[in-house]
Amino acid sequence: MILLGAVFLLYSVINEFISVYFKVVGLICIMFGAYRASNHWVAHRDDHLAKDLEEEEEEELEKDE
Repeated sequence: MILLGAVFLLYSVINEFISVYFKVVGLICIMFGAYRASNHWVAHRDDHLAKDLEEEEEEELEKDE
């Protein structure tokens, strides 16, 4: 979505006689893409911590055996 919005905005900058709606649609696409990306990053921000915890538990189990 971010790339699509960037294409709309770049096209509206290159072509001076394009409708203002292309700029609006481009901005909306960029904002929607940024919103979805930030939600994805927030949902997966602690994934690396879960992997580290699993590795530590496996190491402890190996030591106990």
